[in-house]
Amino acid sequence: MPPLIAIPGRTLIVGDLHGCLAQLNQALARLDFDPAAGDRLCSVGDLIDRGDDSPGCLALLDQPWFHAVLGNHEAMLHSALIGADPLARSHWRRNGGTWFDALPAREQARIRARLPQLARLPLALTLQTALGRRIGLVHADPVADDWDALTPAFLARHRETLLWERGRLLRLLQDPAQPQTRIAHIDLVVMGHTPLRAGWWRHGNLCWIDTGAVYGGALTLLEPDGLTL
Repeated sequence: MPPLIAIPGRTLIVGDLHGCLAQLNQALARLDFDPAAGDRLCSVGDLIDRGDDSPGCLALLDQPWFHAVLGNHEAMLHSALIGADPLARSHWRRNGGTWFDALPAREQARIRARLPQLARLPLALTLQTALGRRIGLVHADPVADDWDALTPAFLARHRETLLWERGRLLRLLQDPAQPQTRIAHIDLVVMGHTPLRAGWWRHGNLCWIDTGAVYGGALTLLEPDGLTL
């Protein structure tokens, strides 16, 4: 089972940020987000690329009230900067990583210093909310239909699918009348990765919350204790 984080105050889960730090700060202010009261902000990954403030969004990782799973964009950053593979660097640039090249050398060094931190980001997290609900976080898709199957070996074996898969979501969107999807041994699984312009979407106990903030859409902050599960 993925690592467990118990949250005493409100659990808020934010969709893909992609550098939209100002939008996040405005949303947190509207919701009276208060870390001193035990509130925690959790992320489905993709803090960076395409938006105005990727370094600022990465700095959220330094906050004790912020928890994130690895997104495919953080994975691309890590692959691009950890070695000298020009293909990895080119792949990241094509997917929004050109902001790094525009940084002064000192700022680039600060981003490089984060590589060990990024390498430690989990592929999956289990959150226990103030109401005792167990919420799973992955970036794109949990792969298995049983949350307890997400052992370290399973996560390592299915890393690319956890970070990139869209097939399940696209099939459900094409035919939402399918029987409600249930992942066993978890109350709700929350994901991002695929921008949904019409708003966040739920099918059974699967929920996708990337609503395209970087493309002009809303930034979704989901409070799972406010949902009917």
